[in-house]
Amino acid sequence: MYLELPRLSEQGLIALELEGQTMTGKNTNITAANKDVTASVQRLLEALSRQKGIEPLKQLFWSKLNYERANQPLSRRTWSEQPAKVLFEDPLLFATGGKNNRFHVLYIRLTSDQLPIGDERLVVNQLLKDHLDALFIFSNKSQNRWHFLNTKSDDKNNNRPLFRRITIGPEEQLRTASERLAMLNLADINPNLSNISVPDILKRHEQAFDVEAVTKKFFEQYHLVFKRVELLIQGFSDNESNRLFTHS
Repeated sequence: MYLELPRLSEQGLIALELEGQTMTGKNTNITAANKDVTASVQRLLEALSRQKGIEPLKQLFWSKLNYERANQPLSRRTWSEQPAKVLFEDPLLFATGGKNNRFHVLYIRLTSDQLPIGDERLVVNQLLKDHLDALFIFSNKSQNRWHFLNTKSDDKNNNRPLFRRITIGPEEQLRTASERLAMLNLADINPNLSNISVPDILKRHEQAFDVEAVTKKFFEQYHLVFKRVELLIQGFSDNESNRLFTHS
């Protein structure tokens, strides 16, 4: 079972943008600093889908999200054949975070030019044996399509974790993805980066990949924009006609 953050239509993103311009300080908790981080994250995600390499990914985690640098290939020699053969190269532990660097950020490059969900599950199930507290980042062989993958325990099936993904690619709208990934900034959890506990990091990652929160925010803001448009409509004598015209 997997969950994926909803892909908002262009019209939906415009609605969110309009609402963001009109929200007051009372209604939003996005500070100027957070907006700067989000803008930087979006620029790097755009580069990630164009440059076909992992340098933007390293800049994202090392410079903008304040994770520690690492550069440790993980050997597949002891892996079973099935997960090992779907990889183009050995996975890379390229960033860590928290006390004793116990939270890991792993990059995995697949042999496919797509991002097969079944292949991702095979690899994550293998890596979870040694990297239980981790974020898994997959790319296709061409390195222009990406999945940021978070795992969460399934309350209904403790033996099968839920996989939640944020998708990055040339055709993707990146505003929502940028906002969610900016939430992974360790400095927002605690400016003393070496003193952040792994449970605190896991909690923040869980919030960033919370599908229900993203969906709820979208529909709340859509409703506010809808009501404002409805109030601007003139020429109908009844509220029902206004409402039907707004929906059309």
